[in-house]
Amino acid sequence: MNKKQDDVRDADIAQAGKALLRAAKQARKIAQQTGTPLVIYEDGKVVKKMIPRENGASEL
Repeated sequence: MNKKQDDVRDADIAQAGKALLRAAKQARKIAQQTGTPLVIYEDGKVVKKMIPRENGASEL
């Protein structure tokens, strides 16, 4: 691989953590808005957790 390809790959990898955090935040928001469980990996198991709706949130 040449240097330019390494730089692009490293830049993408460097931003992956931030992208995953944004995706998790959006998934939590959607689960909260729709009343559906958020599926997460916790203590070595896949679990579904309900995210309570915020107080004062309007129902559509």
